[in-house]
Amino acid sequence: MTPVYIIRDFSFNYPNSNYKIGFSGQLVINRGDHILLQGISGSGKSTLLLALKGIIPHVINGIVSGEIFYNGLSISSLNEQDLLTIGYLQQNPDSQLVCHSVFAELAFGLENLSLSKLEIETRINTIATDFQICHLLNRNVHQLSGGEKQKINLIAILLMQPEVLLLDEPTAFLDPESAMELMVVLKKYTTNMTVIIVEHNLCYLQPIVNRVIRIDEDGSIGEPDINTVNWQPQLFVSSRQRLNNPPEVLTLKNLHFAYQSEKPLLKDINLTVRQGNIIAIHGKNGSGKSSLLKLIAKIIPKHSSIYWQQEDIAKLNTKQYWQHISLLWQNPESHFIFNSVSEEINHQQDKLVKFNLLPQAKNNPFNLSEGQKRRLSLAITLNKSTQLFLLDEPSFGQDETNKIILINTIQQLAQSHGTFIIITHDLAFSNAVADHVYTLKEGQLWVN
Repeated sequence: MTPVYIIRDFSFNYPNSNYKIGFSGQLVINRGDHILLQGISGSGKSTLLLALKGIIPHVINGIVSGEIFYNGLSISSLNEQDLLTIGYLQQNPDSQLVCHSVFAELAFGLENLSLSKLEIETRINTIATDFQICHLLNRNVHQLSGGEKQKINLIAILLMQPEVLLLDEPTAFLDPESAMELMVVLKKYTTNMTVIIVEHNLCYLQPIVNRVIRIDEDGSIGEPDINTVNWQPQLFVSSRQRLNNPPEVLTLKNLHFAYQSEKPLLKDINLTVRQGNIIAIHGKNGSGKSSLLKLIAKIIPKHSSIYWQQEDIAKLNTKQYWQHISLLWQNPESHFIFNSVSEEINHQQDKLVKFNLLPQAKNNPFNLSEGQKRRLSLAITLNKSTQLFLLDEPSFGQDETNKIILINTIQQLAQSHGTFIIITHDLAFSNAVADHVYTLKEGQLWVN
């Protein structure tokens, strides 16, 4: 039987960049394989998925050497129709949405197959029930959380019934419960598919994976024994000195919030944040965590209930208030305005070294891997001399080494009177970095 993929000494130079990814040796992927693709952040995992989908070289032009064969044919010789049998979930959940409503998003691909309206509705309702997203079908996709968007993107791909499924960090924006549920349903839908997954959260993958492929720093491809893989997250150990009797900097008093015509998202939120605190907030997808950060940052206007140094932020000049806070957006690309990585952080080489970005200094930020984009957005955000840092999923796409660097950086800034509110689904990360951990559930904050 012809392998699904054969990869031979493949390398790729991104256009207008010195960013090169190379893989040495040969890798054979057989029909029905469910593969975990491992490697440090920036090792080329996402680039390889782009090549396996045919986006490289058909959409992203650059210098290609080596070869990738799909079903016995060079992938560079295939046309768009040939590649429709390959489903690809990108790491950035905003990059694949094309419609306004969830139902329209799920129906879009099926309509292009000229299926009847009844068949489309039947398929969508069946899979929506399995993935427990029936309540989202009439929602605007732009009002969904990152995790909900990621689910919708994956379901839209599965509805097309591809032969191959390429998943780039599918659980990065999912809460732990949703991630486990996703893998159970995914196993049901991918029985006859070839699946390749890039993922740092290994604890969810063991039931679905039957091979592990690792890309080493030198580009060589190896296949460790699956029984030697540590599927559990690393338990980070960290400690720091706390400030003595720090003043209150932020207070939430009976905060309520709802989007127009929707039920209340936040109800009676009370929270006191002191200088130097590191607060982590967990919660299910769609529970309102990112909305809470946007309210604190005055991105979403709100009358009263939030106080900065005892003053109601609704009465504060917005530009002056923003001088005190720094917001890390969930989408790293929201931070980029220059043409090179170095320009984004004002050519500060120490920051490039600290966040493992020195080799990418001259590259366009939009050509980085998603993990590198996140580190660059962190370097931009944490480089500001502000008092309050609001971080939305700071650890996504990071390997253990870069998570430790991030933990140390946050704690050093807290020691220097910086204050943090962190939204995260990464339990090991939050347990290591935070002084206080809360769960946002049914509109209210609960102490863990």
